[in-house]
Amino acid sequence: MPRVPKTEAKPARPLLRRRKTAEDSREELIEAAIEVIGRKGLSRTTLADVATKAGIGYGNVTFRFKTKAALLLAALEKVSGEYMNCREEAAVAVADGTAAQRIDAMIVASFSRRVTSQKKIALWHAFLSERHIHSDYRKLFAELREREYSLTKAIFEEIVAAEPNKRADAHLAAVGLNSLIEGLWFNMRSVPNPLKPGEAQHIARVFLGSLFPVAFGDILAQSHQREAASAPEGDEEPEPAMLHD
Repeated sequence: MPRVPKTEAKPARPLLRRRKTAEDSREELIEAAIEVIGRKGLSRTTLADVATKAGIGYGNVTFRFKTKAALLLAALEKVSGEYMNCREEAAVAVADGTAAQRIDAMIVASFSRRVTSQKKIALWHAFLSERHIHSDYRKLFAELREREYSLTKAIFEEIVAAEPNKRADAHLAAVGLNSLIEGLWFNMRSVPNPLKPGEAQHIARVFLGSLFPVAFGDILAQSHQREAASAPEGDEEPEPAMLHD
């Protein structure tokens, strides 16, 4: 019986790699800039530092961003945009919930890893400290504040309209919450004893519960239970979260 010749195995096709686009390179440089700024600050960050961190040639950096100022501004735009997108997406995700639940979802998002990594908080602090001498930074922060305020105030207006025991109007609540969140970010970087995300969320809920005890009553009660459950064993009662300078 004649032998049937074996079929030769076809060589495996090489994996096709997607070519890096100009936008890919730009995003890599911005991410590298965020990392370097968070570690070294604005004044000590150089384009060479960013090129090294991104693994991209120095000439490519200067091609994408003609100046250091342009790259720094792009890094701030990315971080601030991520923050607002994160908050807006959180509110939309619970659009069928109560206004208080939408605010609470925004609080949780505001202290998520996506927003409050050490490098991003450090970058945020660095830009805030220099906005008084850079018009581009002032303009971007002003736009961010307006977007942040409008979103938060609109939801608080729903709460104020339905809250029988309200102790604040929508303006006070929106400004107070947004300012508190930013302040708590910096306390999450304090040494020693930095605040944990859960502690920061609880502090924000305590603030809102004092303003709107009915709307945030259940949310605050659940938050108290979580804080008590997370307290170290042996403590008679959980110590209140402290703010650090």
